[in-house]
Amino acid sequence: MSLRPAGRFSVVFLLAACVAATAIAAAQERPAERVLPAPEVNANAVVWRTPAPPPNPQPGDIWVNPKAGMDMVYIAAGQFTLGSSDADLDAWLSAHPGDERRWLADEQPQCRVYLPGYWIGRTEVTNAQYLRFVQATGHRPPQHWQGGRVPAGLGNHPVVYVDREDARAFCRWAGGYLPKELEWEKAARGTDGRVFPWGNEWDARKCRSLEVVLGRRNASPGELAAARDVWLTAHDAVREGPAPVGSYASDSSPYGCLDMAGNVEEWCTDWYDERAYVRYQAGQTTPPSTGERGVHRGGSWFDPKDEFYRCPYRNYVGISGRDERSGFRCALAHE
Repeated sequence: MSLRPAGRFSVVFLLAACVAATAIAAAQERPAERVLPAPEVNANAVVWRTPAPPPNPQPGDIWVNPKAGMDMVYIAAGQFTLGSSDADLDAWLSAHPGDERRWLADEQPQCRVYLPGYWIGRTEVTNAQYLRFVQATGHRPPQHWQGGRVPAGLGNHPVVYVDREDARAFCRWAGGYLPKELEWEKAARGTDGRVFPWGNEWDARKCRSLEVVLGRRNASPGELAAARDVWLTAHDAVREGPAPVGSYASDSSPYGCLDMAGNVEEWCTDWYDERAYVRYQAGQTTPPSTGERGVHRGGSWFDPKDEFYRCPYRNYVGISGRDERSGFRCALAHE
């Protein structure tokens, strides 16, 4: 008689152990394909080619969105350093005497902000990816496409001449959303508050910058702007301005996101609020629900000033604006 309770206990124990072992095995089952080059945050990051995002990603993992054909990078839940401190701005302004503190005041106060885990595009959305969306939905193509077709040779270039609503529509179709600027900034600079995706020192050669496009080193912003205007009279800005996404391996964030310093500026979903960081410091991380202008993040090949390429730099534009230097990337919540 005394064996019966023990037997029942043993069966229950064995079943529980099997379930636990199965769960552990499932959680540890990861693809063999590694992310190359490995991101700073996780040298063992892998590529998931599954119908839906994996339930157990690690920082820097990539999920290939099958609908849009784009790589999504996993940004793990946690805090990161948002914005710039007084010391950061003092150091920048000392090295760039032509800049003014008031231009950078909207990236203060610096604070630590918690974000849940999410996925974000490894690169900007390309023309080829945007074509899938246009063909599937009948959405208007960018104005420089002839007959609704991507110009020859530009399939892997970032899509441009899109406004915020175009970008939002693509992201909804792909199953995601246009990223918040908080999400964009964390993906660009990691958790340590670095100034550029690669570190704290500016180097125009590390990204698709105006200096690189023009082939001019150490020119002043005024000289670069003047040279750009001359260059535009003899060059195709769409074809020769942006580069194919991921062309600059050095323009890589700690998570492995590419082109977040240069190439094209990127739409975020937020309405611009110059005092947004005051609210974020207080823990209110929901973007403003109304406004007059939208948020752009990241520098572009068109920008003559070094400050535009900094991760904390915030730009604002009219939400219906479309031009040859503005694109976007997509985000996705991690369930």
